[in-house]
Amino acid sequence: MNYRDFVKSYPDFPKKDVLFWDFSYLLKDVAARDAAIQDMKTFLAGKKINKIAAVESKGFTLGAILAHELQVPLVLIRKPHLIPGNFHHATFIKEYGTGEYELKDDAIASDDRVAIVYDIMAGSGASKAAIDLVRQGKGLPVALVYVTELAYLGGRKDLAGCDIFSLVKVHKKDGHGKS
Repeated sequence: MNYRDFVKSYPDFPKKDVLFWDFSYLLKDVAARDAAIQDMKTFLAGKKINKIAAVESKGFTLGAILAHELQVPLVLIRKPHLIPGNFHHATFIKEYGTGEYELKDDAIASDDRVAIVYDIMAGSGASKAAIDLVRQGKGLPVALVYVTELAYLGGRKDLAGCDIFSLVKVHKKDGHGKS
């Protein structure tokens, strides 16, 4: 399946000079969504994943479906100030500013083998923060799963040693590169 048909780009959103990638078309198309979940499950097969960590907020959609399909718990990596109680915290640099994530301090255990699910790998900052949160919980981040990878930003290079899967790879900033 050509998943690129289900990922659209919008220039100057959420601010000027940022190219926003919208995968909601993948969610609307049942056949494409099912195929994407099957491809993600195939990638994760044999990795002994026992937990999915989905990154707010767009990672929640496919992360929840994937956790259900794999019959493993789902934990949520959230933006700041949305989690009551005790939590781990990580900050990162993103394409157009800084970001922060939090994860409940009891969400990950030391024997957890975790797949991190998010909609997009732009740079490596958000992914590194998610990895850091899993490690703060003493878990092992086993795989990173994305819908879209902006290969032109070089995030994969910064995540050397990580097992990475993406449905769509964009090689040019204009959004028309090979997928």
